[in-house]
Amino acid sequence: MNEDFIRDFGKHLSSFSIDTIISDLPEMLKESCNVLIEETEKEVFLIGALGVVSGLLPNIKGLYSGKWISANLFVYVLAGYGGGKGSLDYARALGDKIHQAKKDEANRLKKEYQKDLTLYKKELKEYNKSKNSDVVPPTKPVPPPNLMFYIPANNSKSGVYQLLEENNERGTIFESEGDTLASALSQDYGNFSDTLRKAFHHEHLDFFRRLNNEQVTIERPELSVVLSSTYDQLKKLIPSVENGLYSRFLYYSLKQDNRFNNVFDSKKDRYNTHFNNAGENFKALFDKLEALETPIWFNLTDEQKEHFVKLFDEKKAKLIDEVDLTMAGTANRLGMIAYRIMMILTALRAYGNGTLNNSIKCIDQDFDNALKIVDRLEKHAKTVYEYLHGNPDKKRMAFELKQAGSSLRDIEKILKIGRGTLSKWFNK
Repeated sequence: MNEDFIRDFGKHLSSFSIDTIISDLPEMLKESCNVLIEETEKEVFLIGALGVVSGLLPNIKGLYSGKWISANLFVYVLAGYGGGKGSLDYARALGDKIHQAKKDEANRLKKEYQKDLTLYKKELKEYNKSKNSDVVPPTKPVPPPNLMFYIPANNSKSGVYQLLEENNERGTIFESEGDTLASALSQDYGNFSDTLRKAFHHEHLDFFRRLNNEQVTIERPELSVVLSSTYDQLKKLIPSVENGLYSRFLYYSLKQDNRFNNVFDSKKDRYNTHFNNAGENFKALFDKLEALETPIWFNLTDEQKEHFVKLFDEKKAKLIDEVDLTMAGTANRLGMIAYRIMMILTALRAYGNGTLNNSIKCIDQDFDNALKIVDRLEKHAKTVYEYLHGNPDKKRMAFELKQAGSSLRDIEKILKIGRGTLSKWFNK
């Protein structure tokens, strides 16, 4: 199954009502979505923004399956070359001010370190000349941490570990160019995959730092990931559905748009100004949360919890029935992903309303909206599954295309199945 097949299949699937979802979003996300003109821009931005925002909510915790978890999401946007995923850059802009502030602080600390190092060398030279045994030798300054919000995807396992350790065990990997990611993974695939699988569940990570000859443990990594690539490049990171990494991502398969968008639309002139200001707003939220001494606890209502368990119990049974047992892990993690989206929406709404206290409770509007997002993106996960599995269920695809309103001729062309076979399926 090639990219053309995936593209054609994806564009015939009914898309979730993006306007309905946007209208129910917290103001900080809603405003940014509504600034964008094209529907595809809004969809790609929203999915990418959820990934970015999930990484800038330190000290927001929720109790899930007996463990306290953070809001971190793994998001993957798939498209063909030149497929129109450029609005991911606007999602990245939400964290740019945080990233720049950390870099500025890192540069300041580096300059201080250089001064201290110069002074140390001078004092060490004087100490070595001294014959007084009572003189205390100077203390060598410690190199400053590499502070950043966005951790480069073009990295090694030890590099990612070190950057997490130097940034309070938190970070966001954002890579919109698949070639960069593919190059890194071709050199360090196994280790990188293992790191992502563990980090999704905040499992501890161990690495050896050669500089100080010490073993370092990252007790509770909080890593968010936003990736984008073609389907072919996806296989370098996730070669099969069985390796466990597949079920940890929230997928969005970009619909192929055959139109040439109006690149001179004057309404787009305000994009840069808006997202620059949005970045400032999200930095203010991040600074507030990072300064907290104790976490903010997120909760669902009793009624929401009951509905949540019932819904995902049914969803798990349906996924296993429609696909196979390998989808059990996907269903389980889909529940955690939905819960994390609820955390994100609730935190943003509470901050916007001025009610971000030591405990926040999800309102039905955010609960339902998170389920809408997950429900639609579940279909994208199935498409990715079929691609990775290499054995698409064309019968199921045929019925999905038919329900989406595709004509018999279109279905015949996309799936390359005879009209007689399709008629028999639909008649039954």
